Amino acid sequence: MLLLSVSDYGVRAMLKGLVELCNSKYSGYIKLDMSPPYKPRTTQVGGQNRKIWGMIHQICNETGYDIEDVEDYIKQRATRMGYPVRENKLTGEIKPVSMATINTVEASYLIEELYQLAAEMEIPLDESDF
Repeated sequence: MLLLSVSDYGVRAMLKGLVELCNSKYSGYIKLDMSPPYKPRTTQVGGQNRKIWGMIHQICNETGYDIEDVEDYIKQRATRMGYPVRENKLTGEIKPVSMATINTVEASYLIEELYQLAAEMEIPLDESDF
């Protein structure tokens, strides 16, 4: 049992509606994701964002693959490590989230997968580019 105390009545109403939905459709089960508030990914020179894009560009230059294809592929691979996903409400398709919304831990999943992909493809990465 988890007890939440919220003073905002709008939040209370939203939680009440969620609890009622879960009681009626999911036998009272609720999925709750909790984690520490990690910092957003870093974007400055030498930061995670530049490293991710630098690695993607190098892989694309070596292979001829499209940037969007490598980005999508690496995000999909990173989901096994915990990279966040979202569900398209119309299609039900599960897709990795945009890099604009990720934190430092989730960005590290992408970097790890990019290193792995480069190694699998035998692509030497020049880290001076990022």
